[in-house]
Amino acid sequence: MMSTPSVGWARRVAPVAAVLVTAAAIDLVAKAVAEAWLVEGTVRGRVPFVDLSLSFNRGISFSLFPAHDPSSLALLLAIQGTLTCLVAGWALAASGGLERLGLAAIAGGAAGNFLDRLMDGAVTDYLDLHTGGIRWFTFNLADVWISAGVVLLLLEGLPGRRGRHLNVGEPIP
Repeated sequence: MMSTPSVGWARRVAPVAAVLVTAAAIDLVAKAVAEAWLVEGTVRGRVPFVDLSLSFNRGISFSLFPAHDPSSLALLLAIQGTLTCLVAGWALAASGGLERLGLAAIAGGAAGNFLDRLMDGAVTDYLDLHTGGIRWFTFNLADVWISAGVVLLLLEGLPGRRGRHLNVGEPIP
């Protein structure tokens, strides 16, 4: 039986949409729980390298370019929303399964942060990474989904994954 183009498209859309929506939903629920249970500025130790610490990021990564007024927030949301849609579209067009999954995870994390910023004007962070008394950064599950997506893209790009087996000393095509 021949498959029609719409069936092939549905096979691409369903997993991308499932990953994107699930990642964003889990992220938003976790942020709501963090906001309900944590107090901003108070650190709760749980494991040796991650504490719970509520903070609100008004900028992009590492609080760069904070949006303090409505026009800068609107610009940040426009850029963030556009990039999220582009990554979701890239996920739909991806040919490999890991590539599609990785891009969908990135889009899901980005969507979670976009929706959080849209609702609150800031992204809620609550996972505080530290080692040996040095606090590195505070992040959320959306950031975990984005990072996991990047790892999947790297795995997809490994030479053996695409059917190419390189010999030692052979240049990478």
